[in-house]
Amino acid sequence: MDVYEAIKRRRSIRKFKKESISQEQIEKLIEVARFAPSGSNVQPWRFIIIKDKNLKAGLCKASYDQKFVEDASIVIVCCGDLLSWKKVKETSREILKDKQIQLNKKTKDALEIRTNKAAIAEMGERMPTTMLNVAIAIEHIVLEAVELGLGSCWVRLFDEKKIKQTLNLPDHLCVVAILPIGLPDEDPPPRPRMSVSAITSII
Repeated sequence: MDVYEAIKRRRSIRKFKKESISQEQIEKLIEVARFAPSGSNVQPWRFIIIKDKNLKAGLCKASYDQKFVEDASIVIVCCGDLLSWKKVKETSREILKDKQIQLNKKTKDALEIRTNKAAIAEMGERMPTTMLNVAIAIEHIVLEAVELGLGSCWVRLFDEKKIKQTLNLPDHLCVVAILPIGLPDEDPPPRPRMSVSAITSII
């Protein structure tokens, strides 16, 4: 299956079969997430794989009783590490040392200014950038799930405080999304999409 086909076949699955998915499949899902791009290669994503029935029930409650969260074989709690940006100077230096990446002086200066700000920023200031980076990695997982014959569903409707309490997560982790994954027990049709002309401008 090529990427285009996987994208077109992806659906938000909210009904799962009772069969478990394999450890090999889980490892493959996380492996593809590792290869996602991130700003200055900081890689702020952290993934917590939930198999425990009671914890899945807790996540279901935290997501306002969306039952399919509990029914999925696993739930990946996709988090961003807000402290990861403290190492941005180090990762940026590695990029600047890479001879295959040719940056002019203006770009290098801009990168240095940005990384200096990121390194000293408060955790809350790094929230938008962290969430954006983690979202890219999540979509890698979602598309690989299609390739593996699995279903998934982005869930952003949840009480983050309750999720963090359920899993005893530290303050520096923000919950970007929870991702129930399992063998699909439905084959929903594609939802309407806006036309290319409606979403594109050529200037």
